[in-house]
Amino acid sequence: MVNRRRVAVPPVPSGDAGVSPRDVAGTGMAETPPSAAGGILVAICSIGGAIVGLIQGQVTIGFLAGLAIGAAGAIAVWLRDSRR
Repeated sequence: MVNRRRVAVPPVPSGDAGVSPRDVAGTGMAETPPSAAGGILVAICSIGGAIVGLIQGQVTIGFLAGLAIGAAGAIAVWLRDSRR
């Protein structure tokens, strides 16, 4: 049997409550484009490095190499994104 607590949710105010001050002409879009995310590079390269390391018989070294490559890629994405 699962015990479920009921939590009161406050009502959503009507009007302009959902409009951000950075909203462009009431379109719901922000002035600045969303920032790029480089974390996926860290994840993919880490997994890829572990797979390559498994094939080579050196899983830890492959993982660490993939982690380093992914971190370098994430830093490059961050630097490129900060210049926008």
